[in-house]
Amino acid sequence: MLALIGTASVTGVIARESRGTPAARSAFDKGEAAADAGKLDDAVAAFRKAIAADPDYVAAHERLIDVAQRQQLQDAQSPILSRLKREYEQGARQHPTRAVYQVALGLLTKNADEADVCYNKALAIDPSSAIAHFLLAKNAETRGDWEIQRQHLKAAVANNPDEPRYVLRYAVAHLKSDPDRFRQLALQVVDRFPASPSAAEALYNLAEASSTFDRRSYLDRLRASYPVARFRYSASAMNTLYADLTEPSDALALAREMAAALPAAAFWRQRVAAQEAMARAKTLIGDKQFDQALALLENTPPLAGSHGTTMTLLKAEAAAGTRNRQRGYATLVESAATSPDARVDAALAKYAADLGKASDDVDADVWSIRDARATPAAAFALTSLTDGAPVRLADFRGRVVLLAFWYPT
Repeated sequence: MLALIGTASVTGVIARESRGTPAARSAFDKGEAAADAGKLDDAVAAFRKAIAADPDYVAAHERLIDVAQRQQLQDAQSPILSRLKREYEQGARQHPTRAVYQVALGLLTKNADEADVCYNKALAIDPSSAIAHFLLAKNAETRGDWEIQRQHLKAAVANNPDEPRYVLRYAVAHLKSDPDRFRQLALQVVDRFPASPSAAEALYNLAEASSTFDRRSYLDRLRASYPVARFRYSASAMNTLYADLTEPSDALALAREMAAALPAAAFWRQRVAAQEAMARAKTLIGDKQFDQALALLENTPPLAGSHGTTMTLLKAEAAAGTRNRQRGYATLVESAATSPDARVDAALAKYAADLGKASDDVDADVWSIRDARATPAAAFALTSLTDGAPVRLADFRGRVVLLAFWYPT
């Protein structure tokens, strides 16, 4: 027997989208706690209880389907999703004025076009269904239909202005077309829903879209107010902050903080070890123990990004301290040839001047390394989008070529 979801109904009356009765929200919160703990059966039971208390509680239906999909991934042979789909199909037949069943069927449909049919049926039943507009916007975004996406998101926000997810996605939809509008809406999410995951996501997006000064303020705000163990976008933001830090002591403090907060993330412990080595090396250089500093750095696994640059600069400084300025110069040239960086370029000019080298000499040394490592790209021919003629990579030999890859939608 199928356990029919949300059987309460009023014949002939359109059932409007609900944000949950107190009893439904209580059960929903228990479901979320169970899901976070990996107790998926308990989560399913709690979300079903929330739906029984309030059949039009959209969030409970969404999370029930999310958890069922997780269960299906754990047991590919189980009929979990097919059984759940039959439940919703039965519910849709028995309660044709309840839009949430069509929304659920759309969520259970893998094909976006077929899902859109369900979401549009939901809107035909209840034109004020914010979730239907929200999901139509999501599929429009996948297709690259930006104007349609914004129209549906605007409708979702208009019909449910108190749902932070809708306001945030509407904000992000303006990121490229209207950056000022994006910032205005994203900050509204933070101000109106400060304790929500969407607020952390909004700050993360603001940081990613901002200049250095504003970026740091958003990242610091996430670090101070949104614990990484509870807010996944805060955890992502701390990776961004770590990459931005150039002072070993600052990076070490952050790495230690994150290693304690996220003990399962082994990479933070590795970062602690690397930053401790660089902090120690900096102290040794300050004490003029250059040989020890250089040996320590040479035995520390190389780093990427800004921290790799910091390590390179410390290596060069330690080498120069051993009266081997040529080795320091060579270290910087190697780094510049591999990954250009403004800090390395500035140090390279100083070391080159001390060695009596001109800028042309530096360029020649850098390009000597690049040319020695260069290998031919794989030959290929593609059809021109302009006139349909074949275009070969070989036709552009000796010129700079930008290759852009994307997936078809």
